[in-house]
Amino acid sequence: MMRDPDQEYPKHQPGRGEHEHHDPFATQEEGELEEPRRRERPLHQRDAASTPQLPPGHAGKAMIIGVVLGALVSLQGVILTLKNADLYREAGKYTQTSMPLGLATNILWLFLLGLAISALIYFIGGLVIGKISVHRRWAFIGGFIGGLVSSIIGAILKQIPAYPNAGNTGFSGGMLGIGGGLVALIISAVILSVLAGLVTLLGGWLMTRHHPYYVGYYG
Repeated sequence: MMRDPDQEYPKHQPGRGEHEHHDPFATQEEGELEEPRRRERPLHQRDAASTPQLPPGHAGKAMIIGVVLGALVSLQGVILTLKNADLYREAGKYTQTSMPLGLATNILWLFLLGLAISALIYFIGGLVIGKISVHRRWAFIGGFIGGLVSSIIGAILKQIPAYPNAGNTGFSGGMLGIGGGLVALIISAVILSVLAGLVTLLGGWLMTRHHPYYVGYYG
């Protein structure tokens, strides 16, 4: 009896094997690629980097402190001048070239004393600005404002004839003399303000050298 070839050798179904066949290596590769994705998770709030924030109103506070510093420097200058009024009046009788050496030395020591006290005031002010405002740029700006205020007050006081330290401020008769005196006043005020700003910047830097805004962050 002859067998039917169709029954003994069933026909191959081409589409079926392709769908059911699964490559084990492909499964492993896909698993290796997908596994890190499953491990991803959002960073915890403590793990995320954050930028330290400056105190609110730090700029306005720095400017107010700067004005106060300028007033304090002017006040100490007035007190020092009034306490040595006789010495300044005696010095006013001489020119710079004809002044006795002893008198000139005393005037110089008073100037240096006033300069040291002013530097100390600006340095303490820089510490205060650094504590309140944090930003070192505003420590310099506060000192600069203080220097301007002090220079303006000093220039006004020297225009008062009864003031012991009243002297030649550079202003003379005529528009040319007034203009020259004004330019000299502006230049001297800017120089003194920059020096005051550098002193307050030093104080602000010392106060904020360990602050989170500057430790590990530069902006």
